[in-house]
Amino acid sequence: MAQDTTSTKVRDQLEATFEEQEIDEESTNGEQLIEFLQELAANPVNVNSASVTDLLQIPGISIITANAIIEYRKNKPFEAINELNEVPGIGAATYQRIQPYVTIGSGRDRFGSLYTNLDYWTDRGSFEYISRYQQVLEDQEGYQRADSSGGYLGNPVKYYQRLRYKSSHASFNLTQEKDAGEQLQNPTDFDFNSFHIAANDNGKLKQLVIGDYSISAGQGLVLWTGGAFGKGRDVINSISKNERGIRPYGSAQETNFFRGIAVTYGDKTEFSLFYSDRKRTASLASDSTINFPSSSGFHRTVTEIDRRNNVNQTVFGGRILSDTKFGLIGLSAHSTEFSMPVEAGNSINDVYDFRGSQSSTIGIDYRAYFRRSLVFGELARSENGAFAGIAGVESGLGDRTDVAMLYRDFSKDFQSIYGDGFGEASGNPQNEKGWYLGLKHQINEQLVSSFYFDQYQFLAAKNGVLSSSNGHDILLLIESSITRFLNVYLLIRNEVKEVELQQEDNLGREILNAGDQKRSSFRVQVEYLANRKLRSRSRAEWVFARDPGEDRETGFILYQDIRWLPTKDVTFDARYTLFDTDSFASRVYQFENDLLYVLSNVALNDRGQRWYLVLKYSPTNYLDISAKISRTTIEDAFTLSSGLNEIEGNQRTNIGVQARFLFR
Repeated sequence: MAQDTTSTKVRDQLEATFEEQEIDEESTNGEQLIEFLQELAANPVNVNSASVTDLLQIPGISIITANAIIEYRKNKPFEAINELNEVPGIGAATYQRIQPYVTIGSGRDRFGSLYTNLDYWTDRGSFEYISRYQQVLEDQEGYQRADSSGGYLGNPVKYYQRLRYKSSHASFNLTQEKDAGEQLQNPTDFDFNSFHIAANDNGKLKQLVIGDYSISAGQGLVLWTGGAFGKGRDVINSISKNERGIRPYGSAQETNFFRGIAVTYGDKTEFSLFYSDRKRTASLASDSTINFPSSSGFHRTVTEIDRRNNVNQTVFGGRILSDTKFGLIGLSAHSTEFSMPVEAGNSINDVYDFRGSQSSTIGIDYRAYFRRSLVFGELARSENGAFAGIAGVESGLGDRTDVAMLYRDFSKDFQSIYGDGFGEASGNPQNEKGWYLGLKHQINEQLVSSFYFDQYQFLAAKNGVLSSSNGHDILLLIESSITRFLNVYLLIRNEVKEVELQQEDNLGREILNAGDQKRSSFRVQVEYLANRKLRSRSRAEWVFARDPGEDRETGFILYQDIRWLPTKDVTFDARYTLFDTDSFASRVYQFENDLLYVLSNVALNDRGQRWYLVLKYSPTNYLDISAKISRTTIEDAFTLSSGLNEIEGNQRTNIGVQARFLFR
């Protein structure tokens, strides 16, 4: 069906991931993951020739499934993608998830190792140019205020452009971005520029990158800068990480990447080395020390510009990954040095954070398979002698049931600048201990149930709590494909965590209330494919939140959206949303369709409405034009946002236009 397009499947997977993690649209964690999935869909993995590590790039593919694919093709090559359904361990749900990212290819390399042959370097080559314009239409405080009073120096336009050439064996990229409020005085004066030249998949030379790159290795305790899935509706495969190794970087997200040179070489055993030397932006803690470099990337005011690129960060390290009879085993290490000492914050939450000029981390990781079970883990040590460890298993219990279990123990003083392990807290895997249980059961051909329970403990002060604290998170999902055209799901989630809050009593005195902070949600969604050109989706969700010593607050969201394909060249998405929440604590989220490579997961609170329209038009095979307009209206509000982003009035309108040229 026309609705069943690759792009639609990718967006659906992103929606299922980001909504349950409640990552808002200002987060820096989502853009790289969006780009990775979109690029993987545009350059799918050849299941007839891919190695285990190649197959592990695909979301939903475990090391067990990867080896099953390789065993299957030993008898005969895949002649059609749907033959993957015949591979042991790949059911209907797994096939639907991986289908956008796989191809049967030609089954052979036409050019062998003819590195001097131009056709070799241009095989399946494509050139892409993207130009994107975005803006908030209402006047904001930062543009009204004088420069000398801390106002924005530039205009409210956010502009992005990207030039990229990519083939089977080479990649060239230039990404440039100007954020809203930043200056752009001439075409070479973008605030952010990212560039790389790369050679990949050239025999034993797996990857060579000069310029910007990301690294994702092991289970994320030592090195993971490429974005990652977390807890969500995929209760089984989300707990283990399938590393992506060294990858050329082309995102506009201005932190969590390296700039220098990186190489991966080998066959069954791969060796990777990397060196990075780049400027970072940090605020001064004193005349001779800095706070940890900022992740915002904003340089809009005189103050922000004065500290732009005021610190140098040098990183070097390496990795060994060996493909053994039973699985993969890896060793990773890196060392980081700042040109000025980093000073940790003064809060009790910051006691164990990194401070100083130099930091190093080393770790060993494994992914082993035994029949229908995957066992994985990583143990890491930081320079101060602290440890972090994670271990888990994913296994099939019969033909219809899968189980996943994970235990993590991250010391309160473990310091991994580039770590991003599985846990309740995102980023640095520190100050957390917990265990996770996930179950998925195929009740019948139309009905699937999924469940997880995650119990965690913060070992030291966290989020304002002065001592150790506990929490747990529960999710239950029931999905029903009633017919080919009608899908319904019910999702229930509940989270309880210990907090300490400064509150006022009835006499206006400040008191410290300690207890459980509770948040639960109940969601129903119905999706209906009316015909080949029209899809309808309806959702209702209720949220209940309670802080210690406070009454229960409620939130509600109801939306209706439509996707319409009037012709093969036009896609039209529209949504109208009503929401009503007592406060930010009972906020609601919705993931939205947007321009290519743009993350839009909007947090809504108070009472109001939101609508958006997205139009995509492809007049030729080489041109896509997209546009989005959205408006949020808050009832009974006189201002929206705060500080330099404050808007007089109760409406916020965003527009975006993007043109993409793609020549193959």
